Amino acid sequence: MRTSAVTLHSLLFEDLLAAGWNGSLNQYPGQGVKQFAMSQLVKTLTKKFIPSSRGTTPAGDAAALDLFLKVNARCETFASEIHPRTEIEEIALGEVKAFLDKFFYPDMRYHPVREGYPFCEYGKPFWSHRDFVLSLPEIEQTIGVGPGASVGAKRTDFFTKLANSALTSSNPSLHKLYVQAISCNPTWSATEISRSNRLGEEVVKGSRLSFVPKTSEISRTICTEPILNMLFQKGVQGALERRLVEVVGINLSNQPDENSRLAQIGSVSGEFGTIDLSSASDSLSLGVVREFFPRRVFDVLCAFRTPVTILPDGTSTELHMLSSMGNAFTFPLQTIFFSAIVIGAYKVLGLKHHHFRGRRNDRSNFAVFGDDIIVCKEAYNLVCRLLFLTGFTVNHDKSFNQGLFRESCGHDYFNGHNVRGVYLRALNDVGDLYSAINRLNRWSARWGVPLVCLVQYLQKGCRFLPVPFEEDDSHGIKVPLDLVDRPRYDKHTGGVLYKFLYSLPNQLDLSKVEKRDDLIREGWNSNPDGLLLSFVAGYIRMGFVGFRVNLRKTQVRQRSSSRWDWITSACGESPEFGESWKALTARNLCKGSWN
Repeated sequence: MRTSAVTLHSLLFEDLLAAGWNGSLNQYPGQGVKQFAMSQLVKTLTKKFIPSSRGTTPAGDAAALDLFLKVNARCETFASEIHPRTEIEEIALGEVKAFLDKFFYPDMRYHPVREGYPFCEYGKPFWSHRDFVLSLPEIEQTIGVGPGASVGAKRTDFFTKLANSALTSSNPSLHKLYVQAISCNPTWSATEISRSNRLGEEVVKGSRLSFVPKTSEISRTICTEPILNMLFQKGVQGALERRLVEVVGINLSNQPDENSRLAQIGSVSGEFGTIDLSSASDSLSLGVVREFFPRRVFDVLCAFRTPVTILPDGTSTELHMLSSMGNAFTFPLQTIFFSAIVIGAYKVLGLKHHHFRGRRNDRSNFAVFGDDIIVCKEAYNLVCRLLFLTGFTVNHDKSFNQGLFRESCGHDYFNGHNVRGVYLRALNDVGDLYSAINRLNRWSARWGVPLVCLVQYLQKGCRFLPVPFEEDDSHGIKVPLDLVDRPRYDKHTGGVLYKFLYSLPNQLDLSKVEKRDDLIREGWNSNPDGLLLSFVAGYIRMGFVGFRVNLRKTQVRQRSSSRWDWITSACGESPEFGESWKALTARNLCKGSWN
């Protein structure tokens, strides 16, 4: 559906003004929750909207590249000691170093770095000791490949990357470490022997920079890593995440829920402030890591990072940041570093730090998930100052320590109420339209605000396909069963039959490889051990290999539902939400029944 942000906003304004919105986009004393929620919807509706079908815009890409290069240049020249520090800041930064030492050395026995990194005498890696969090045995536990693209691989699947490509890396030593790491697995070793004899290895300059959608004004930069760099980065990621749970109690798989809980508490009581950073992934400079992290940690991370990235125009630039988006250990590493800063600030302020560990009566008083940081209000200013002293920029437009609003990890709270708006990222296909209509109808029901003009405008661009509330947002338009005229029932289960839009997975049927010359030329039949390894590792299911693609292929299918209007337990809304959703959905769509 071809539309513009201006059109969407004008329709939204018409709906909100009819519902009593006062037109204010800023907080003010005595503002009601409903008024604030309507203001949030205005701010969020098209903030991330990209009308281009390619996902990003030339202007957004140019802005993202300019920002990336500026942050990288700042990392090159940044030195924490050039900024004057008070005595309390100096002590706090000392506590940061002490925390990181203890984090990476569980028994606090420090082994000095020896010359000739990464090998010392007898040819053994100096970081192979088990008392070190990033020892080779720890890293080997979780080596693997991610679901995205890799330099040197034609496709994104496990088999192509590790069994059917020339293994790329920016460090020649990584292939030796890889062979050592898989030596205990006969199938994996046989896979590598077959692959190496046919395709060999390739040392590349570094990663490849590209763009993905972020907002309507600016794209997001991401660096595609070489295969072996990513393999060991995933291993480092796993080791860091295990240690995070052990030391700090932060489990990255469910930490957003804890951030959300503290943000909600902070919006009511004011006892917590939320901090958001600008370009945090790109701002951890080599100088800061060298200063605050143990030397061995710095050397191990540098062994697996890429020192150079290739820009879209083909030129290369040296990276002065430790890692960027695309590096697997970027996210857990920044979570560790920001946790260290918070704990250092708490110690010098005399505040006890504790984190929820699943026990009864446990309660956190800080939370860190990447660059989403929540701290006690007393520590807010000191934490912001320490972040500045270590090269990070606090985004003051999205950081809050006063007032009734807090936001963290995609959750927005005003005086304890979830006032998260709706983000329309794209309207390129019918699935995008279905998703937009369903999310707007839920927002409408939550706040009792009809969005008739906007929803009906979106509905014009898609076929009406009624589905139950429990269905995926992109599979059809969710409506109450009462509004479906002449519903059909499954004679075997008694459920209501309905049609829905099914997204076809992009996958390869291995049974057809021998019949396709293009797949034979790509080498899909050249490494049987690799296929067996992929199957055992779970990357081949029912004889199919899946790929990640941006284009979505769909078809209409049929199934039945025995709980069409099951709402409360499904979405966690209040008991009153169900009736409100039924009424507002019917009003927004202006339908009483459908054939």
